[in-house]
Amino acid sequence: MTDLPQPAPPQLLALAAASRPDWSIDQLRDVLAQAHTEGLTWPRALVIVAQLIADPEAEPPDLLAARPEPWRHRRRPPGPETYQRGAAAARAALHPNHTTD
Repeated sequence: MTDLPQPAPPQLLALAAASRPDWSIDQLRDVLAQAHTEGLTWPRALVIVAQLIADPEAEPPDLLAARPEPWRHRRRPPGPETYQRGAAAARAALHPNHTTD
């Protein structure tokens, strides 16, 4: 079984050229290459470029700003006890003289 979707940079660049004639396709190619070397996956790049194409104010370098921060993928989400401790701390700060017996 192959990974889907398959990378298709030439077709994506052709779509961008047809959809956004105001863009420099060479610049988009360079930005895609840079994002790839920095760990951006093809499925994510495809989504981001499609969103940029649809945004009339977007420019190819905006792709780099849309990358997720790498540390977000390596951290486990906090457990429910984290939220409970935070809520208890907020209640204690709002009601400093209130006791819970």
